Amino acid sequence: MMGCMKPKVCHKSGDILTSEEAGRYALVPFDPSNPDESNDLKKNNTVYSYTKKCFEEVSTLDFSRTYDIVEPATTPSSSLPIMTFVMVHGGGASRQMFQQHAKILAEKKGHRSILLDLPGHGTLADTKLTLDSCAETVKSVLDENQESLKLTKANTIYVGASFGAYTGFYTLDKLKDRFGGAVMMDCGQNVGPDCSWKASAGLWFLKLLSKNMSNAGLMSTFKDVTAKSPADWKLVESTFGAGMFFDSAVDQVHVLHSVKPADHIPNLDFPILFFNGSEDYRDSEDKWLSLCKVREGSSLKVFEGGDHFFCHDSRFVFEMLDMMDKFAKDRIAA
Repeated sequence: MMGCMKPKVCHKSGDILTSEEAGRYALVPFDPSNPDESNDLKKNNTVYSYTKKCFEEVSTLDFSRTYDIVEPATTPSSSLPIMTFVMVHGGGASRQMFQQHAKILAEKKGHRSILLDLPGHGTLADTKLTLDSCAETVKSVLDENQESLKLTKANTIYVGASFGAYTGFYTLDKLKDRFGGAVMMDCGQNVGPDCSWKASAGLWFLKLLSKNMSNAGLMSTFKDVTAKSPADWKLVESTFGAGMFFDSAVDQVHVLHSVKPADHIPNLDFPILFFNGSEDYRDSEDKWLSLCKVREGSSLKVFEGGDHFFCHDSRFVFEMLDMMDKFAKDRIAA
């Protein structure tokens, strides 16, 4: 009987959840005292719901700020300047996505990273998501830190993954005087207004799901898809343990479908390094590369056997970071 339905309760406090809380504030708990097992989606894969307060306490994402600056532990001994990667996450994720990559770039390579949440995601989940709000968010973080971090066009590189790459084409065109290079991942498929019927159908399906499923439901679906991927590197810590943010999924689809990379790439006066997985959709990767205004230093790397989640695939993570390190050092030498 409907009157006998058991109410959903917060996994941490035991408090009865409202329907909004049960559908919105969800994650896979991460245990930092047992990271290897906790990051294994085959063993740790249950999505729990929380009150907003408990969600923010349990999440691996720090809700006390909207961006992180990951600095090298020590000042590089060489006279080379510190390069700064501005790292922008994929759709539904948060700045936590690149947290572990940034730590390696800092500790092993001597590079600084700025990780930020896009509107509609993470700590900015309640901020309206548009192409312009994405660009303004990046600009605001740069403006706030330009003087203290001595950020210049020559020492700042944009890094975008999937949604962060597609919006990045637009952002970089507006802020091309602030960046000296870009690393764009998971953006080999054209999803803009002139995309293929297959890409258009995929966007339509995502929009349909987002209108009929809660954030928690979409997160569970995304988790199940990821569990079938060969990706195996810190997935809970970086993604599912932070929580996912699909409440703005309709806006995400609209933004994706409005970006025309071919209109922006030829305007960018710096090299672009493209990364894709061979098993991902890649109908336009060669076209994007051919449109680069600065050919010297621009290149495409396809990780054989990788899919859309290759940047969390232990087979490729360290090669990817090595290539980013070389790309940064080449920018210094240029």
